[in-house]
Amino acid sequence: MAILLQGTGFKKRLMPILLSVALAGCSNLFGSSFTETLQRDANASSEFYMNKLEQAQNAEDKETYKLLAARALISENKIPQSEAILAELGELNEAQKLDRSLIEARLSAAKGSSEVAESQLRLIDLKKLSPSQKSRYYETQASIAENRKEVIEAVKARIKMDENLSDVQRRQENVDKTWALLRSANSGVINNASDEGNAALGGWLTLIKAYNDNLRQPVQLSQTLQNWKSAYPNHTAATLFPKELQSLLNFQQTNLAQIGLILPVSGDGQILGNTILSGFNDAKGNSTIPVQIFDSATYSIEDILVQAKQAGVKTLVGPLLKQNVDAIINNPTTVQGIDILALNTTQNTHAINQMCYYGLSPEDEAESAATKMWNDGIRHPVVAMPQNELGQRVGNAFNVRWQQLASTDANIRYYNLTADVPYFFQENGANSTALYALANPEELAEIKGYLANSLPNVKIYASSRANAAGHSTEYAAQMNGVQFSDIPFFKESTSSQYQKVASSTGNEYQLMRLYAMGSDAWLLINHFNELRQVPGYQLSGLTGLLSAGPSCNVERDMTWFQYQGGQIVPVAN
Repeated sequence: MAILLQGTGFKKRLMPILLSVALAGCSNLFGSSFTETLQRDANASSEFYMNKLEQAQNAEDKETYKLLAARALISENKIPQSEAILAELGELNEAQKLDRSLIEARLSAAKGSSEVAESQLRLIDLKKLSPSQKSRYYETQASIAENRKEVIEAVKARIKMDENLSDVQRRQENVDKTWALLRSANSGVINNASDEGNAALGGWLTLIKAYNDNLRQPVQLSQTLQNWKSAYPNHTAATLFPKELQSLLNFQQTNLAQIGLILPVSGDGQILGNTILSGFNDAKGNSTIPVQIFDSATYSIEDILVQAKQAGVKTLVGPLLKQNVDAIINNPTTVQGIDILALNTTQNTHAINQMCYYGLSPEDEAESAATKMWNDGIRHPVVAMPQNELGQRVGNAFNVRWQQLASTDANIRYYNLTADVPYFFQENGANSTALYALANPEELAEIKGYLANSLPNVKIYASSRANAAGHSTEYAAQMNGVQFSDIPFFKESTSSQYQKVASSTGNEYQLMRLYAMGSDAWLLINHFNELRQVPGYQLSGLTGLLSAGPSCNVERDMTWFQYQGGQIVPVAN
């Protein structure tokens, strides 16, 4: 039936009625207009939403704030708190129920419950989702694939996620996470992958293959990346290039004119400085690059920096002492325009342009131990550290790596007496089958003796602190089965270089480690730009497989050894 509307007066009377009907239709889905925000990105912190929740008067708005807070908590990796706030939800409208279902699936994936998350996603109607919600849907799919180590499936999900993102920052984050996924995959997975007619996936696969194929030739890699950008101008990663690769686009190979070496070569620390210098000079060999030595036992670090600048030195190796490294960190303008490879790390270490930190830190060994134990299938280790500042540092380093691997804290315990260690296992329950200990040889022997009486099957892992020359065959027999990390140079005990160093240091292992460190300092400074600018770049040195971590801290992939049949033998990776 047609209705003819005549006269403006009638139209004016009818408009409010029509408007109220339209608004009533909207409220069936959203109720309060604020609930529409669930269809958009949640950009604030969980604290912000929780504060708003306390201030809200409208019952529906309160539930919306709970949902927004739950989403933010997941982003902040606060999974239990997100679950707790979901449990407090009251009556929801359809829009809120839809968003809750997305959050629940995301939580399941975050907890590693991939099958549950998958079944929860299947119940969601994609047609009802806004682009922002679809991006969260595909992010959960990516998380499920990551849980299953299905890198290519995770990348495909992130490609779909990108198609639904509008915010540039979120798109950049997604590009960076997609790139990180591809970098984490072994070359076999990448080389066997097909683009399946997906142009975006094809672009990603071409990029990672170009990177893998040219990693050892950074200059060539830089040109290859430029070529890739030209070949894929419409690809997301061409306009929002992975941040990790951006410095490579203008890469310049390391080209040293001269080097300043800052070491204590007199006074109390001269044996340390001269041993490092010996390793540095032997590695330098016949190189014609001039090296000027600055004695940090004679001059202050401030005076040395002035002298180096006056001499036109643009590359420094050192200083060795922590307080001198701290002095540079606290006043970085004094080294502006100079490349520095510091020979120590401190708790104050942070990113300074053109500066890297390299040292034989026990923290490196703790991180290596966490990785080794995880790869050995150990899931509930007891970590026994001495009750002192060193123990705190090393325990923290182990825990940081363990959190990355296991998504939970490690059981770090601190001892005053070695006799305390067996009790840590009693307190931790029967599921602990392995120990990582920071102990000298005598302390480790005591710990092993105590455990032999009550827990003979516990696997023991230790740091290089437990490895010293001159131990008897009886000691080696007592230590049978114990694994410890140390520099790979000790595998070369029959080489002429090893024999020479052992002879010149009186077979003192700590000095031999410093010699190896000096040798690797030469290696690192000659590949300084590669180390700083090429993600994943590695150098095989006497102290380990070397690469740059956060803030250009040089990380060492350690060699593991084991006492076996009265001998010390390398453990196969």
